[in-house]
Amino acid sequence: MRRSLKLAALAAIASLAACATPPAPPMGPAPEGGYPISGQNAVRPTLNTVRVIDGSLARYVDRNYRVDSILDVENITLSPTGTGLSRISVELRNKSEFAIPLEVRNNWYDQSGRPVDTATSWTRLFAEPMSMVVYEQVAANPQASQYYVEVRGAQ
Repeated sequence: MRRSLKLAALAAIASLAACATPPAPPMGPAPEGGYPISGQNAVRPTLNTVRVIDGSLARYVDRNYRVDSILDVENITLSPTGTGLSRISVELRNKSEFAIPLEVRNNWYDQSGRPVDTATSWTRLFAEPMSMVVYEQVAANPQASQYYVEVRGAQ
């Protein structure tokens, strides 16, 4: 009885530890094209991209930019709504055997690349083990035609 209680407690601790997201190093390499916060003002984000900005979810493996990750961006769809506004839909695949709490936000830009809205607030998602979760957002400005999406582990 005591042994099974100890094993259950250890399993619970291990699952909680797997969900924890350690803070990113202040000047380390940027995961999957993301930018360290210290250099954000000097580097413009690449429009029409989804970036995993959390090093615990995606890491560079070698100089060929092969990414060894537990989270993949499977599909990105930009489509108009019935009212003519843009809608972004991003499918994220959790390749691990642990549930991952995520936060996702996006920025909207017009055709010339100028921001047309402030960044959306972080939306919390929960990616079940070995499954997909979908992030969707509709632009509030009819001029929005380009996007930049950021994904991180929940804070």
